[in-house]
Amino acid sequence: MSTDGSSAGTKLSHKELDPHKLLSEIQELRARLRTEEARHATELTQFAHAASHDMREPLRMVASYTQLLSRRCDGKLDDDGREFMRYILDGVQTMERLLEDLLTYSLQLRPLDKPPSTVDTEAVARGVLLKLEKQIRESGAEITYDDLPAVQCDFTHLSQVFHQLITNSIRFRGALPPRIHISATRNDDEATFSFSDNGLGIEPRFHEEIFRAFKRLHGREYPGTGVGLAIAKRIIEQYGGRIWVESEAGQGAVFRFTLPT
Repeated sequence: MSTDGSSAGTKLSHKELDPHKLLSEIQELRARLRTEEARHATELTQFAHAASHDMREPLRMVASYTQLLSRRCDGKLDDDGREFMRYILDGVQTMERLLEDLLTYSLQLRPLDKPPSTVDTEAVARGVLLKLEKQIRESGAEITYDDLPAVQCDFTHLSQVFHQLITNSIRFRGALPPRIHISATRNDDEATFSFSDNGLGIEPRFHEEIFRAFKRLHGREYPGTGVGLAIAKRIIEQYGGRIWVESEAGQGAVFRFTLPT
């Protein structure tokens, strides 16, 4: 028995506790994990590309022959027949949007290929509102925003998030024209953005689910594939932020997300 209170079999040498060696092993492990993550993300993206390409061709064929059949049978189809044709074409368009969103989502699973840069958030807002000018006009939406701080992100990625949150509020509007306000608060090295609307609102039990891919809370009367918020969530998390919603059914919604400044 050792007199210093430790047995020879459990006593560790200075070599075994070498912090430099331990740090090196941790860094090596992290590098292997990043490499593996990148490999899996690349494989998923390649699969999504292949699936998108291979499935779009038969979808185009279905659409083309349906339209050809509709023209040839013009005047011979009853109301049910014409409605069936519309169902087919609507299904094809839904599948094409779904494939496009699946490809977009898979691209967000890849590790960032460049470090974040300082993004002028107000320039992002102006660009997105210009792109959505037709939807805003047709819906009668009123969209306002306060002074918005610059953040560490990517201009295109942040534009995707703004685009998704604004179109979401326009799409799921209530009886009144959409009223959307964008604001932000800054705290130390982080900014919190808020997108508030007067739309349909979301029951609390669905607050987590709406950020899952292909999750749809409403029926087919509302367009969309249920991927947009999942893409927004992935983008925000890539840059070290988080996104959530505060809402009650029938009382509008406030989507919030954080990003480093």
